[in-house]
Amino acid sequence: MQTAQADADPGASDPPPASSTRGRLREATNAAHLRLHVHPAFAPLEAGTLDQAGYRTLLTRLFGFHYPLESVLRASPWARTLGLTALPPRAERLSEDLLHLGLPPASLANLPVLARSRLPALDTAGRFLGCLYVREGSSLGGRLLARRLDTVLGNQSDDVAGRRFFRGAPEDMDAWRFCCVTIEAAMGELPDMIAAAADTFAALEAWLDETEGHARAC
Repeated sequence: MQTAQADADPGASDPPPASSTRGRLREATNAAHLRLHVHPAFAPLEAGTLDQAGYRTLLTRLFGFHYPLESVLRASPWARTLGLTALPPRAERLSEDLLHLGLPPASLANLPVLARSRLPALDTAGRFLGCLYVREGSSLGGRLLARRLDTVLGNQSDDVAGRRFFRGAPEDMDAWRFCCVTIEAAMGELPDMIAAAADTFAALEAWLDETEGHARAC
């Protein structure tokens, strides 16, 4: 999936050497990435058949995952310990896109979200980095999906309204580079990175599966 988490191959912009720490992390989580790559949640957008109502539903589902994930990452002491100074506000971008698409502001607080207890525990540096790897890597795939939004929002490449989540921002690449460099410097944490990355992929996949019936109903 070129989507919200596994929407993107986390190494798509600069494939790492297979022997590197990131290369080994990428290889270990490749199967999970491929499953998400073809998940039905993203198929209409990939195919260019998504309408605005379906797009809004997709964004609500992604908000339900990214909002708690972002909260957990921000609250982790490892963010400060490892020197992560800023985390791109992807949940905020989702909320801005939803408001642009007509979601009443009061409804944001009532959107269903994944329970934080179902997200990976970030109790080691490796587990924090594994989760961050999935989250920041997904922004790369989001940029690819953003190209397909013209069929939903019109061919207005200069207008970010409604496209903020998928288009991303320059700060995303800063966070991704930080993630890549820090992963390479933490080779001893690789088992925990793999475990947490796999848990993050699994949490997203399960959330998308659970919300599929609701999406069809909408």
